[in-house]
Amino acid sequence: MKYKNIKSAIHNFGHSFVSDENYVDGDYVFYELAVIHSQGHEIVINWLNRKFEPNQLCTDRIKKSIGYWADGLSRHLANQNVDVNLLNSLEFIWPTDSAHFMVALDDRGIEHKKVVKYSG
Repeated sequence: MKYKNIKSAIHNFGHSFVSDENYVDGDYVFYELAVIHSQGHEIVINWLNRKFEPNQLCTDRIKKSIGYWADGLSRHLANQNVDVNLLNSLEFIWPTDSAHFMVALDDRGIEHKKVVKYSG
């Protein structure tokens, strides 16, 4: 495991999640997330337990997408020499007032944060 690779690995994962690669049931998941965000909601996806907030706005499309991406998370990180088992948390966060980002807390208690821009 290379701790220095965490920022890059989580950025790549988050970037792919909000890109055109994330197409489920006939539409892009990011469009649905953008609608939720535009209604004034902060969005948080906890990748380690597959939870979405605000939970009451989680649609079947979003649930499926989170499942698909979480299923490949270990492999994605391992390809970049990052062991998901050494991450205490991993989240995609889209605050109401700023850009979305990925943030991880490693087993040493060090936070790794990276802004993710939509590439559409």
